[in-house]
Amino acid sequence: MKVLVSGATGFIASHLVPRLVREGHSVVALGHDPARLPSGHGVRQLVVDLSRSLPADDFPAVDAIVHLAQANTIGPSRSQDLMAVNVASTCGLLDVAVRHKAEHFVLASSGSVYGATSVEIDERTPVHPLDEYGESKVLAEQLLDEFRDRLHVTALRLFVPYGPGQSGRMIPALAERIRSGTPIVLNENGRPHVNPVYVKDVVDAILSTLSRPDVQLVNVAGPDVVDVRELSERIAGELNCHPRFVAGDNTNIGDIVASTTRVRDLIRRELTPLADGLHRTFGTP
Repeated sequence: MKVLVSGATGFIASHLVPRLVREGHSVVALGHDPARLPSGHGVRQLVVDLSRSLPADDFPAVDAIVHLAQANTIGPSRSQDLMAVNVASTCGLLDVAVRHKAEHFVLASSGSVYGATSVEIDERTPVHPLDEYGESKVLAEQLLDEFRDRLHVTALRLFVPYGPGQSGRMIPALAERIRSGTPIVLNENGRPHVNPVYVKDVVDAILSTLSRPDVQLVNVAGPDVVDVRELSERIAGELNCHPRFVAGDNTNIGDIVASTTRVRDLIRRELTPLADGLHRTFGTP
């Protein structure tokens, strides 16, 4: 299978692209920075800036598209990029998929489409995004519905993915604060509760989706629910450090905890325990 992976310079792609190649697939690695794109046997680079209109005629024929690229910085000055990358490029790549008679389109969406709640989230839970980023992911998912009669489309809603090589997200940010001795703010005794998902499970979910025509929507989360204090303490244990905490005053924080029933059915195995995933991420090899 030939698979186009957008956002090929990103964290999840850094695990997905080598796995695809190892399993005998060829990859078209799409990104805007040629110096950071993966290369080597089985990988073709495609330099495209998804914040601009897509040169659809320049895309190679592929069997599947995995759309990992996203903009996630919110604010008035970034709204145009957010909507261009998260929404407009999704529409453009869906059009590319149809034009080249691809069979599958997988969108990396986000658990943020649900907002924050006090109950466990499953795929039937109504979406209620709290910011422009979440709204952009809802709009991208809605575009998939317009193409369901022309190819197999799937939205994978990711909940706090983590693993080796990640930067700038919740778990590496906590690790950096722990290493530097910077206090971690605990609001409402450590909320939100989350169930982070290890990157190997994310990759397995993507690969399983590419082999099945019947998967339309899956929450991709991990098996262990923790609050910010417990998550920080577990990370600190791997780093052999002691976390510092300070009480915050935000009392309007909900949890972001997803049911894992559907993702376990999809990948046909148990999910990676948080203790194992954190050890693989931060522990001594």
